[in-house]
Order: sequence, then structure tokens, then C-alpha cells
Amino acid sequence: MKKIMRNSIEKWGQLIVIQESLKEEKKRIRYDVRKTRRNLSALLVTSWSNQIAACFCSWPIYQRCETVMFYLAMSKEVQTEQMIRDALSRGKQVCVPLLGEKYGEMTAAEITSLDDLVVGKYGLKMPNPETVRLVLPSSIQMVVIPAVAFDKNGNRLGLGAGYYDRFLPEAIDSILIGIAWECQMVNKLPEEEHDIKMQYLMTENGLIVCR
Repeated sequence: MKKIMRNSIEKWGQLIVIQESLKEEKKRIRYDVRKTRRNLSALLVTSWSNQIAACFCSWPIYQRCETVMFYLAMSKEVQTEQMIRDALSRGKQVCVPLLGEKYGEMTAAEITSLDDLVVGKYGLKMPNPETVRLVLPSSIQMVVIPAVAFDKNGNRLGLGAGYYDRFLPEAIDSILIGIAWECQMVNKLPEEEHDIKMQYLMTENGLIVCR
């Protein structure tokens, strides 16, 4: 009995060490990539965003989707307004994240115009809570997803709040595409069992089909 308990304690200790190691590795990658991203000029952000939008909007898989969820970009992220306008002009149902009251939780809300957006939680753009129309995650055909970093296997490293980690399991039939700058691509990200992989990635250099 003592031997079993000792083995269990040892395994638990090894698990804690592994988890702490993963945590430190993620922290390091976040720091390095965010530092690189912060140094991008506004001119590059605009130019590369236009390149990505042109590639995305001409992508047949996107064109066939009727309901698409886009993120609302922060200043140094790939800008999504051009893609959102294209989707609206094609008559698609467009939805964006609506942050919940609880930290780390979000749902999807439909918009029919960029004018539907207001400045909300944490100073981020969001759908107007007074006129919001929620969309079932299971009805979304494609989700366009940001990150701090991706790798070519489709692994994603977010900011650490877990919004997409909680949301994506509900979007069970969605095509998942990560959008980022090429400088946000890393050779290998730490993987955990609960991680959900992207099927596609897109940078200013084009489309990547994940391994």
C-alpha cells in the first residue's frame, strides 16, 4: 500500500513539473512574439492586412460558408474589417465575439454592419449589448481565430484567458482558420490534451493547410 502511495505521489510530482515547464515555455513564447509584434509599423499592419484579406476573400472554402465568425482586431493584430465587409457584401451571416460577464467566457453575436459595434469591455470593440442577437456556436460554419502564436501543426497559443479554449468545443462543426503574421509562426508550440488545433492558417505569405 505504501509503495502504491509513493508511486502515486511521484507521478503527481512529475505531472506538476511538466505542467510548470509548459507554463514557463508558453510564457517565454508569449513574451518573445508579442515583443516582435509590437514593433510592427502601422504601415506594415495595413499592407499585410490587405494582403491577407485579399487571399482570404478569394478562398473558395470561405466563399462557400454561409455563417462566419470573425474576431475584432486589436491594433497590432491582422485587421479583419475588410474581411467582415466582404462577408456582409456577399450576404453571409456574420458574427463576432461577445465577452461574457465571467472572465474567459464569450459567445457569438450577429452583426449586419460595422456600425453595430461599440467600445466595450477592456476598451475593445464589441456588439452593442442593447441590440445584440446571439448565434448558436454549433451553427457557425467557419471561425476566424487570432492568437499570439501558431505552429504549422495548427497548435495555437492565445493570451492565456481561455476565451477560445472554452468557446471552440461548442463550435463542433466549424472550419477553424487561424490568422496571424508570419513572425507569429513558431517551429513548435507546447501541446496539451485539451488544445483544439486549427485546420488552416493564413499569414501575409498565404494559406497553410495544417499537418
